[in-house]
Amino acid sequence: MGQIIRTLALAATMVVSSAVSIGAASAQSADYPNKPIKFIIPYAPGGGTDAVAAAFSDKLGQKLGQPIIKENHPGSNSVIGTALLADSAPDGYTFLVVTGAFANNPFLYANLPYKTESLTPVSILTSYPFVLGVRSDLPFKDVKELVDYAKANPGKLTAGTSGRGASAQLALGLFNEKAGIQIREIPFKGAGESLNNVAGGFVDMVFSGYETVRPFVESGKMKFFAHTGTEPMGTEKIPPIAATVPGFEYQNWLALIAPAGTPAAITDKLNGALTEIFAEQDVKDRLAGQNIEAIASTSAEAKDYLAKEMATSKAIVESIGLKPE
Repeated sequence: MGQIIRTLALAATMVVSSAVSIGAASAQSADYPNKPIKFIIPYAPGGGTDAVAAAFSDKLGQKLGQPIIKENHPGSNSVIGTALLADSAPDGYTFLVVTGAFANNPFLYANLPYKTESLTPVSILTSYPFVLGVRSDLPFKDVKELVDYAKANPGKLTAGTSGRGASAQLALGLFNEKAGIQIREIPFKGAGESLNNVAGGFVDMVFSGYETVRPFVESGKMKFFAHTGTEPMGTEKIPPIAATVPGFEYQNWLALIAPAGTPAAITDKLNGALTEIFAEQDVKDRLAGQNIEAIASTSAEAKDYLAKEMATSKAIVESIGLKPE
């Protein structure tokens, strides 16, 4: 009898403890947020990720009643920033704004300092094709001329990338494969360094976001040459590479990622706020002006999207012959 009583008492204690934990989590979520929220940007300041984050982070802070603090932690194509997130508490106060490199890195780095299972997607924020920006004195008038020259002169043309794991690296590799050419990759520490080297005439071209290339075009140091989507882009009617190279398409994207275990009530609250913000006309116009599609998906949609993107990244990495290092 005494054993039965002790067992019942233990069970009752566990039920009460569980109820207290659930109640505390619910109270925490209801009170959320009660302090500033940190967004880790795993790239150098001034890049395309900063530009998109700026389009919604201030509005998100206003809706939530707490400021969004953006911190840049560049290195190894988002690996350093992603590792910082993985080590953060799943309390809804630290998030990561990341690009397609997040889906590329597991297939390019043999020993990542984090596990993708320790992270959970909150939302796919945006999607966009890369612009192929070239130095202003490059003599080709269209993609066909560039491809013809590259076929006749393998390895002579160069393209800047942000190095291993960069979406631009995969876009270049896919372009080389689909066009049957060999444009030589010149890796740099970031997109800004790549762009500056193209603008300075040291490198021939770069795959990058429209908004990061535009200032160099306006200054006359670069020109919009083509892009990685399928239809003419923007007011400039930038032609798609696919019109000359059938089967070539590459989309980059931005996602908001949280540590695994972040309460669903918190991620749902963020999703609701983001959906409202991305539906606002000024935000849509700001992103459209950068040739970026606003998405603001749910967490469930983001999980499906990332699973497909990781499968795509794996296939591209294998097809262009890259190996984990």
